[in-house]
Amino acid sequence: MNYAIDSFGYPLGFKVDDGSSPSSLTLNKTGREVIKVEACHLTGHQREAILTEGGGTKWRLTSDEGKHLKGTDLAPFPFGYFNAGLQADLLNRIRHYSNELNLHFSELHLKLANEYWLLGSFVNGTGKGEATPSKIEIHINSELTDQQIIHLITCATKASPSINFLERVLKSTFSLTINGKRKVLNELVDPMVDIPEDPFIRYPKPLQPIVSDETELNMIRKLSLREKGEIAIAPPGSTSKIIRNIEGQSSFVDSTGITEIESWLTLPGMSHFLFNSDEGQGSKAPSGLGLLSTGIAFCFITQIARYIENMKLNVSGIRLVQFNPFSINKDANGLSQIGEAEPIETHLFLNGSLSEEMFEQLLNMSARTCYLHATAQNSLPPMIKIIHNSKEISFSS
Repeated sequence: MNYAIDSFGYPLGFKVDDGSSPSSLTLNKTGREVIKVEACHLTGHQREAILTEGGGTKWRLTSDEGKHLKGTDLAPFPFGYFNAGLQADLLNRIRHYSNELNLHFSELHLKLANEYWLLGSFVNGTGKGEATPSKIEIHINSELTDQQIIHLITCATKASPSINFLERVLKSTFSLTINGKRKVLNELVDPMVDIPEDPFIRYPKPLQPIVSDETELNMIRKLSLREKGEIAIAPPGSTSKIIRNIEGQSSFVDSTGITEIESWLTLPGMSHFLFNSDEGQGSKAPSGLGLLSTGIAFCFITQIARYIENMKLNVSGIRLVQFNPFSINKDANGLSQIGEAEPIETHLFLNGSLSEEMFEQLLNMSARTCYLHATAQNSLPPMIKIIHNSKEISFSS
């Protein structure tokens, strides 16, 4: 697919299928659901994804890179999705337990910072992505006691599948299909399941927004705010850390579960993007877990595209199908909820004239350099700080 994300005048994100029901996980019900992301490389560093939530609702979402990676900065960068998804999911759990425990607040907003770095070289095959624990600040104003706030946040973080994603070691699995033929992998773990339908076959033409009488949210939009400074092109590697810092802030739009999240990469020239997430009955925007999952898929495609670009490989048609299972269960006493994330399952499809060994090397390098797969494959419990009525209170998750 060689069209640009703005070729048809569509929004950066829109609904393509209503589905049968809202995701049970966003409604804080116990159970297990698998989020599916079908993503394709378009042109330059632009990508699109079809996100299918647990309840069957589908969204078309877009991504781009900033000019430091020779992108056009038209749509959110992959980390922006991941950062927004973490915040939306956690806000949803706090909202749920506020109602469940009858512990209400007058104001709530989050701040989230993530740091990633690349060490080594794409060209030399030594590149490796790394991540550090997320830093989360929860700001609450209320008439509750500090102990009540701590209890509320403890329940919410334990019930959040996105927090569990950060805390657990999740060994991702991969399959590789080259020019329509599946390859046996020598290094990465293959899930040994049937390959899903190739996105190029499943979606032979660009999707359009569904016709709806309801007013849809402008779920993703680019803000006029941009990081100051002179843009520098990112090198293909370095003997020192190439650090990327992502920041975000979020709050509720209303009590129904709609959240608004601003996310940005702290590099010169990078735009700020605003996401909406619907964690209620309305399904007016993707869930936090959906945004998080989409960010992982987009990040992985970025690493593949960068490797192809730097190595000048004859490869085209980058697309993948990714499955992210999440669940919510009761604890041993049956009194509270435990959120859980399971390993990412990624099926990669590529076309080109390389040897099978080179195609597999491309997959291996991309898996090593993907910052969000690095996040999944390491235990990185977040550093959580609670600010209650403008004063920090002691908290240990």
